[in-house]
Amino acid sequence: MVTDGVVEGPGLTLDAGLERAGTLAAQAVHDGLNAEETADRILDAAVAVDHLDDVAVLVLRRT
Repeated sequence: MVTDGVVEGPGLTLDAGLERAGTLAAQAVHDGLNAEETADRILDAAVAVDHLDDVAVLVLRRT
């Protein structure tokens, strides 16, 4: 789950942002990252494109 600030912003459409977040999450799972590391990866990508809105990520991992 993510807030809108993670997936949309200047120069990033909602659809593109959702796709990017999903891709980052899938890659994190593939890389064996834990939930905190997965959230950090997604948040770091949002910060890298200068999102100015609130950003929050909730990652649940079932084992």
